Amino acid sequence: MSFEDFFAPSGPLARRLEGYEHRPQQLGFAHAVREFLQNPGQSVMAAEAPPGVGKTFAVLVPALLESRDRHILFLTASITLQEQVIGKDLPKLKSLLSRNFSYGLLKGRGNYACLRRAASVPDGYLPLIGSAPLDLPRWFEETETGDLSELALSASHPLAVQVSATARSCLGNGCPFRGRCFVAQALRRAQDWKVVVANYHLFFSHILSKGSFPVQYDWLVCDEAHRMADAARNAAMMEADAENGESLLRSRALSSFDGLLGRNMVDMSLFKKQAESCRKALSSLFNLAGLKYRQGDGITERNEELFHKGEELIADLDKLLTPLRGIEDRFASGGFESDPNLGEAAAVVNWIEEVRDYKRAVRWCLGVDNFPNWGYWRSATALASAPVVCAEIVQGALASETPEKAVMVSATLSIEGDFSFWSRETGITPDVTFAASSPFDFRSQMELLVVDVGIPVASNGYDARVCRVVERLCEENGGRTLVLLSSMRLLRTLAGHMRGRQRKYEVLVQGELPQRELLRRFREDETSVLVGSVSFREGVDVPGGGLTQVIIDRIPFPHPNDPLVQARNALEGQKAFIGTTLPNAKMFLRQAVGRLIRSSTDRGRVALLDGRALDRRDWKILESLPPCKHRRLIVKDQG
Repeated sequence: MSFEDFFAPSGPLARRLEGYEHRPQQLGFAHAVREFLQNPGQSVMAAEAPPGVGKTFAVLVPALLESRDRHILFLTASITLQEQVIGKDLPKLKSLLSRNFSYGLLKGRGNYACLRRAASVPDGYLPLIGSAPLDLPRWFEETETGDLSELALSASHPLAVQVSATARSCLGNGCPFRGRCFVAQALRRAQDWKVVVANYHLFFSHILSKGSFPVQYDWLVCDEAHRMADAARNAAMMEADAENGESLLRSRALSSFDGLLGRNMVDMSLFKKQAESCRKALSSLFNLAGLKYRQGDGITERNEELFHKGEELIADLDKLLTPLRGIEDRFASGGFESDPNLGEAAAVVNWIEEVRDYKRAVRWCLGVDNFPNWGYWRSATALASAPVVCAEIVQGALASETPEKAVMVSATLSIEGDFSFWSRETGITPDVTFAASSPFDFRSQMELLVVDVGIPVASNGYDARVCRVVERLCEENGGRTLVLLSSMRLLRTLAGHMRGRQRKYEVLVQGELPQRELLRRFREDETSVLVGSVSFREGVDVPGGGLTQVIIDRIPFPHPNDPLVQARNALEGQKAFIGTTLPNAKMFLRQAVGRLIRSSTDRGRVALLDGRALDRRDWKILESLPPCKHRRLIVKDQG
């Protein structure tokens, strides 16, 4: 069957895919992908496909038809898209293409249960919030994957925290449950999948820590490719967390080493005394950090007093590790392989490596040696640092993996048709680029309302003014609105305001339910209002009358005090705003605006509560958005 027949108005997609609309742009994109895959002289393709083109099918159909015996790694940034690809797109394509290929979702270690850790749960039971106790042993007998999502638990739920697999708790070959390890089983299964779906953080974390991704593949598909640099930055981030340090040194955790250390001639009294000294040094360090650095502020130069405190902690940790070198050396040489204490030895060696990682993070974050190439800051409980420009990390990851073909695709890869900004941020120079046009007539389907709220963001009355404007817009529209806000503070304020009186529509708020459940309710209740933050700028697909208005509180510039923004400004000077901050804001704004029109029958308006979109003509904000009618609304001060 030809591409034309497959994507035709009367083809398999149209007959068997509910809501399918034939779009020439999708067919053109699929042809471009196929030509790239067939061209032996091209290895990297960058493609932009606006919302509604159907980019996932346009990429996967030619990839599956052309791949033959090749394996495909499909990376994305959001859980929402992962679930869509695994739960909807790949099953449908398997049926439509009449191809019997295997696929699956590979998650990070912490998403799977650890049998050894679960064995320590008393009687195998732990109460679930708002429901009957869970019979954990029975679930372990029934589950095939050990994926904690089967229990519908949040990552912070006590049960998930207690039984999830972690690097620290992994005993490797020393684990008595290694034959049934869910993490190892997931990796073994993934080796045989035709299509492996994973996320960017897992991809970059493995390459940065292990040197390679744990699953072999031939072709790489990167969806939401505008997020690659951010994902690499998050994976490369260094962090010295006070709570993590306390956990490492907690006497209860160390007491599990008593037997092995005692049998290996370690003076336990001296060891525990030294651990207590480390705990005091850790507490002293973070108490001083709280005095020297304000939470959230960027750190641009070393504080010598604080750095000295960090060196004192590192020296104490070195003394703590010294008597354990014999155990580590014996483990490395295989001396514990036939020893019944293998599991205990593995736990000690894991702990030693974690302490060393912690030492490196403390020295890196307090040294501030790489500013402004790296940003430095203090969060609520940690000292942190992250690279400002991640092109070398992204480029290096691809160079080390050397996929035969790599397709980078997103709804927003270019700025006014130019891919150079994305290429600069990722270090990727594509052999070929492709930009699909939108299948929608925005001039007849969408209106842009630019609202000048008449008050600066930093003013005390800004939040209250925005709440009144959003309320009025939602009332005028009868609900049916997605509200996207730039801060969690404003989100909480607006949620309280909208729920201050009874309305004819339900108000759904990010954080009160899992994102998947919020989106399900939003789709099913066509008059509802969903209030979310930046994470809802992507992956929200609600065609039809249930979403006829998107409200965006402002152009999504980062806060000027953001440590990474400060470092970027110091690195690039006056060019930083025009060269980096503004292009990023345009891409994020396009993602948000793209939530509104998802089919040829959709109609609605986008309300941007930021008069600068019209006042600052030199920013060319409107030129970066879909061409549509626009008008301005000025809010007058009621005071």
